Amino acid sequence: MLDKEEVSKVIQRMINKGVEDVAKVEDVKAIKSKSAQNHDGHRQRIIKKLEKDVLLDHELLEVFLFNAIPRKNTNGLAHALLAEFKNVRGVFNAKYEDLKKINGIGDSVAAYIVCAGRIFEKFYELENVAMPKFFENKSFSQFVATEYSKARTEVLDFYFMDKDRKIFNRQRFSCSDSSSVGVEPAEISKMLSANKPVGIVVVHNHPFGPCTPSKTDDETTAKFQTIFSFHNIVFCDHFICGTDGVYSYYMAGKMSQYAKKYSILSLIKEKDEN
Repeated sequence: MLDKEEVSKVIQRMINKGVEDVAKVEDVKAIKSKSAQNHDGHRQRIIKKLEKDVLLDHELLEVFLFNAIPRKNTNGLAHALLAEFKNVRGVFNAKYEDLKKINGIGDSVAAYIVCAGRIFEKFYELENVAMPKFFENKSFSQFVATEYSKARTEVLDFYFMDKDRKIFNRQRFSCSDSSSVGVEPAEISKMLSANKPVGIVVVHNHPFGPCTPSKTDDETTAKFQTIFSFHNIVFCDHFICGTDGVYSYYMAGKMSQYAKKYSILSLIKEKDEN
């Protein structure tokens, strides 16, 4: 038989154990609550970027997957899809069974992506945008004049090329404010790392003005040259389409000047000399 003192000690230990268990449960609840808040906060930040139309390809896929996977982080899955199928077009052209091979994609998500791909095909079946297969300045300038003169909002496009100057992808940024569009250096670096081009051509438009480069256009071209050279990518040309035609930095003899002055090696050398 236990005496009263021993019984009291046993009861106290049980109470202490119960308090510890409750504390652990509360800790778990707090962690889950914080995780949910971070999850919801991330989605809200992505949606705000969507409203500004400044999303990268993996972020577009991430938002697209929100409805298919409502309570999980879709960032990793978006990256996995791009890694496997190369670009957004590849993802939505992928076969049902191939999609299911990706970790995290089951029957419903695979069907969701395939269905979206079929919808896109229907949407664009009347479109006939003949994007050049290879880059050559003169013919590409004609393409820019035809394609971008129709735009009524300002867009910024990056055309990616392989070592043979074959164009294999295009990344577009646009802005609902018809007078301005921009993209942060960090986003450009992510885009370059995802596509791994050998060469790149930049195109943007002045929907309601001449094609003559502004001071901002020149500064942007210099910034692009620095970023591209850091990634060891050849900056082939920057085209501007305006109401009076197309301007080419290369045809104007400026690309070599920018390469000489604003490449990462030139900037490092200049800094060392100073």
